[in-house]
Amino acid sequence: MYTDGTSQQADVVIYATGYQNMREISRQLLGYEVAAQVAPVWGLDAEGELSGVWRRSGYDGLWFMGGNLNLIRPNSQVLALQIKAIEEGIAPR
Repeated sequence: MYTDGTSQQADVVIYATGYQNMREISRQLLGYEVAAQVAPVWGLDAEGELSGVWRRSGYDGLWFMGGNLNLIRPNSQVLALQIKAIEEGIAPR
């Protein structure tokens, strides 16, 4: 139901959340100095890998996850392994 009291039938309702760039959100939450160190998010880096998401962000201890469930399930495990390797001293900080 809309605020004016009218309603509309729908087969599907889609919520679009997180419509701002993750670098912009990090700037708002953590400040300019942190956001300046964060790599561009989405797109491809020089090696053809996704940039800034599911991997190091460019700022130590700050990680970004994004996308739909098809991306979240497998990539969250890989991200957890990256963090674990850093915490265990296997991968460099």
